[in-house]
Amino acid sequence: MRRRNKFDLYFVVFLAVITLGYFIYNRTFAGSKAITYYSTALKSYKASDYEQAYTEFGKVSSSSNLKQAALFRQARCATLLDKKELAIKKYKKILHSNAKTTIVPISRYNLAVLMFESGKKGAKQNFKTIIKRYPSSDYATSANYYLGLIELQSLNKYSEKRQKKLKERALVHFKNYIEKSPNGRFAINTIDEIKKLNIPLTNYDNLLIAKAYYANGEYEKAKEYFNKTTLSVSWADFAKNEFKLKNKEKGFEYTEKGLKEFASGSEPSEVYETIDLYINAAVTRKEGIKKLSSMNLKSTGADYIIHLNCSEVAEKNTREACYKNLYEKYPNGQFSADALYNLFLSKYMQKKYFDAQRLGILHLKKFPNAKSSPAVTYFMARISYKLKHYENANNYYKQVLANFPDTYYAYRANYNLNKEDGFLPFLEITEKPVVFPYRKSLDNNLVVNLALLKDYDLVEELCKHDKFIQSWIAHEKKNYTLSAILARNAMDELEIKPSFEDLRWRLVYPLHYYNIVDKVKGNNNPIVLQAIVKEESHFNPNAKSHAGAIGLMQLMPQTYNEVIKAYNIPSNLDSQTSNILAGSYYYASLKKSLLNRDLYAISAYNGGIGSVSGWFTRINYNDTDEFVEQIPYPETKEYVKKVLRSYWMYGNIY
Repeated sequence: MRRRNKFDLYFVVFLAVITLGYFIYNRTFAGSKAITYYSTALKSYKASDYEQAYTEFGKVSSSSNLKQAALFRQARCATLLDKKELAIKKYKKILHSNAKTTIVPISRYNLAVLMFESGKKGAKQNFKTIIKRYPSSDYATSANYYLGLIELQSLNKYSEKRQKKLKERALVHFKNYIEKSPNGRFAINTIDEIKKLNIPLTNYDNLLIAKAYYANGEYEKAKEYFNKTTLSVSWADFAKNEFKLKNKEKGFEYTEKGLKEFASGSEPSEVYETIDLYINAAVTRKEGIKKLSSMNLKSTGADYIIHLNCSEVAEKNTREACYKNLYEKYPNGQFSADALYNLFLSKYMQKKYFDAQRLGILHLKKFPNAKSSPAVTYFMARISYKLKHYENANNYYKQVLANFPDTYYAYRANYNLNKEDGFLPFLEITEKPVVFPYRKSLDNNLVVNLALLKDYDLVEELCKHDKFIQSWIAHEKKNYTLSAILARNAMDELEIKPSFEDLRWRLVYPLHYYNIVDKVKGNNNPIVLQAIVKEESHFNPNAKSHAGAIGLMQLMPQTYNEVIKAYNIPSNLDSQTSNILAGSYYYASLKKSLLNRDLYAISAYNGGIGSVSGWFTRINYNDTDEFVEQIPYPETKEYVKKVLRSYWMYGNIY
């Protein structure tokens, strides 16, 4: 009996193994077939053969995680073939599947739009469901536009009293739309619908309309509606609109009056934007700042004007007094961290290390994650080192590397911790391709699989607010400049930076044209040249600056021609290779003339060799840090930090 039970147990285990093996085989086989069908269907779709694409998408197995995307694509095919009923059926199938993928919200929205266009009753309820379930989404915003239109359908069937209520409800929906999306694709249509209502509008209603016109570049129409609001509430909008209309005097008038009388109740960002437009419209930037400073303002924007004025002051003692005044007046204001940092750095440069240390401790306590925090932490290390507190110095360096790994100051901290590695520790890198920035996605890897199948349009639609994915799509479409900028902005928004192995870093620092850079580097460090290409042109081979600099390495035509002639660069090279080769020779010549140091060559690449040569005698410095922080040209100082930061990041990522 015991032997029989043992045999039964073995048999059950055997059946379980066979069943599991069959399941795994079937799942794998079905999955591979689904990928084939989807890929074939996508080719037909891109070729505008929607009938064939519909059929092929229909072959994707229900057990595949691509099924939702296949149903969505079938609905799109049906819509493009003007088979709305069939499209509605497919969207409903997605919703009834109880799936929780990113395809569900857009499917419900598309379903609601098709129902609205077909005159079906379910449209209103679906739009309301979108607003309830996805209130912060673009679909919810657009749903308001359609709900406004639905309220006005068959208006003439109702009594005058009922019509008034429906119009009021429609107005609420229309206002919700233009408030959330003033530059949206329905914004102008929404304004036209509001006008048709013939309902008296409040100041706020007129302001919403004016802002929507402004956002869409309709400045004359915006002016008409701004004039229907009160200046006390909308002075900043009045001023901005006048500047856009090139009416400088009116813009100046509104800005000055607003700053004097109404700014205290205004949003700071609105005030700062208006101040910037005022300064840009002045004869010179310095004159604009001077005029605003002379107004001795006390309300919102006053701290920003002082901040701007401090940055324009050339004389060191006067600048220090300016920042001291800014910090003491606004110790918790938006610009107080920067003011305190400048006071701290001023004391450091004067070698008043104990005063600087006191200010540094205060800064790091009050502003641990400010833009200036990496610099303060780094110079606290330098102070500790100069005071022979070596352990403290190393701890501060390590804090920079741990908390601010992607900054210029992390590069400098690493150098000071590991001086045996030299000023430029990275000499070569291993090339790695830009790939989809995530290894997994929250929807059973649907987005990841769509990315692998190169369904860029659907991935873009499903992930429109993920800048890293938008960056990757731009990269795949060969728009390298947009890709790098989107990725950089997305990374800047992350409070905690990922490790250097994270795939997103490759989007921020891609190796475009590195094969050329490494080939023509000569005696230059190729990673430095790559960093220059990134910061100069963001990988746009057709880039042209306002000054006339051209190409990936942004050489002035005269410089480019001189280098071509001096080094006999062949004329049959493609423009990218020619530009990088000329840039490499030019950089090498700068370096040779400037004590063979990359720091000075990078400075001269932006600020000019004559300027850098002059700084050797004009700037009182004892080390690299003191030189960089005292570069007289703000643009060049930032350029040096950006290039060395990019160099540091390339070395770590690759």
